[in-house]
Amino acid sequence: MRPARLDLSGASPRLLSRLVWFGVLGGPAAWALQFLFAMQFGLARCESPYGRFQFSVHVISGTLGAIAVLVGVLAELVSIAVLRATREDEHTQQPSDITYGRLHFLASVGVTVNPLTAAICAMVAIGVPLLEVCQQS
Repeated sequence: MRPARLDLSGASPRLLSRLVWFGVLGGPAAWALQFLFAMQFGLARCESPYGRFQFSVHVISGTLGAIAVLVGVLAELVSIAVLRATREDEHTQQPSDITYGRLHFLASVGVTVNPLTAAICAMVAIGVPLLEVCQQS
């Protein structure tokens, strides 16, 4: 039995353009949102007057990290699929125009960036629960 592959070789340039932008911006946007939400939850937990917000920062950070890593991996897979769909060789019948060249370049950027952001999200998700809550430096 063959493993399932995402084949976008017959996809329209408009669909590929939408997918490639998710591939380029998905991982970095997930990391930025993870950072912003985790920072705000940490400030709400540690700086709230009268102990108003008593929730587990460790659980929230781990959950945000898992979601961000999942989005980063999905963006990486989409980037790889678009990269494969826009390559030029004797086996593909894609026209050699500027649209496919741009999509191929952006997909290669997504393939490069997404593993880095997924690794950062995973390190934050693993590292934050190892720290004490609201410890001043």
